[in-house]
Amino acid sequence: MTGPAPLPRDLDHLVQPGFRCRCDQRVPQVMAVAYVMGQSGPGCTVKACVPHARQMADHPLAPDWLKADLDALDTLRGLS
Repeated sequence: MTGPAPLPRDLDHLVQPGFRCRCDQRVPQVMAVAYVMGQSGPGCTVKACVPHARQMADHPLAPDWLKADLDALDTLRGLS
């Protein structure tokens, strides 16, 4: 079984290997979908696979930066 094609170096800041929040599985490409601020300590970053990030970006309360990150990802991949 082969994985996804290697990403251009420019995509390193948008997607990285990691666990996705909805399915709790390790996948080759996850991206930040939310930043949770901590009261008395460091916050955390909620990450999701790109397909789930697209679903989350369609929500009316999704942050504008998530939509911008997905647009940048599509541009770098040559999809737009």
